[in-house]
Amino acid sequence: MIFETVLIVIAVILLLIVPHELGHFFAAKRFRVRVDEFGVGLPLPIGKGRYLRLKKQFGETLYTLNALPLGGFVRIYGEEEDMRDPRSFSQQSFSRKVLIVAAGVIMNVAVAYGIFSFLAWYGTPQYAVEIASVLPGSPAESVGLRVGDVIIGLDGIKKIPLDVGEVQSYIADTKGGEAFFIIRRGKDELTITGRPRLKHPPDEGAMGITIGPKEVGVERASWYRAPLEGLKVTYSVLVLLVMGLAQFFKELFLTGSAPGEVVGPVGIAVVARESFHIGIDYLLRLVAFLSLNLAVINILPIPALDGGRILFFIIEKVKGTPIPAHASQIIHSVFLLLLIFFLMWVTYYDIARLI
Repeated sequence: MIFETVLIVIAVILLLIVPHELGHFFAAKRFRVRVDEFGVGLPLPIGKGRYLRLKKQFGETLYTLNALPLGGFVRIYGEEEDMRDPRSFSQQSFSRKVLIVAAGVIMNVAVAYGIFSFLAWYGTPQYAVEIASVLPGSPAESVGLRVGDVIIGLDGIKKIPLDVGEVQSYIADTKGGEAFFIIRRGKDELTITGRPRLKHPPDEGAMGITIGPKEVGVERASWYRAPLEGLKVTYSVLVLLVMGLAQFFKELFLTGSAPGEVVGPVGIAVVARESFHIGIDYLLRLVAFLSLNLAVINILPIPALDGGRILFFIIEKVKGTPIPAHASQIIHSVFLLLLIFFLMWVTYYDIARLI
């Protein structure tokens, strides 16, 4: 199980980080900025300046496959120091610098859009709610509900997809009154009216049934509509992520504590393994969501992130002079250490929750 989880996590990391770095790589190449190295995985030192890796030089760029499969990187000439070479990053115009740095975020969004579009064409499972048991003498039994009946609508309105939580909430809201269920029984569809009890034994529900999810079909978009559906989902998820992040920082500054649970690498590993076991389409949805999450976080104007670097370019543009390379490196390095400590803190709580 551990080996399987490791393989899944490696695949997820590569699908998130390598496209991000490819974004920087292609943008730099497009503007004829020299790219010294593009690497998949991270270098593993083996002494005397040597690394465990496969490498091949094509033109001016060294391409490497490194021993630690934990992402990737791109080394762009003149990115870390001021160079007078016209092909160095430091000599590029404001707009080109911004586009090269932002290209990683753009690529993450593009990957998510591609996945969501593919899944719209491939098909999205549609779920309803199946009755798993009916207790003797319960309101459900009295109105003729049976084991195997599938609830496909509430309050007389057909609704697919429908989840267990929605049915439970509906039953709770109609206690003491009438509840109208649309039931699929074999090939027939029926409307059954029940009366959820106000009072019931603690180990029984108001209707006296146990329920669970039931796949009732697959919704597929045509090949020409799939890109539009993918765009809609990508936009919706981006909006939710931005709103959630805004709420996170609002709560953090107002209360001094993070709202809800922050999930780190270990928590993501657990979710990735569970998603893989449910189905490859669920794992792809997770990758798309994480890719958008990475894009939103990375564009924040925080040093050590792409958004922080773009902020420095804007400051340089406004003041008319460049920020000294050594000062920029120190600021980015300090914030990188802070991010690493934050990641370690989140990982500790991930492990604590599992224990």
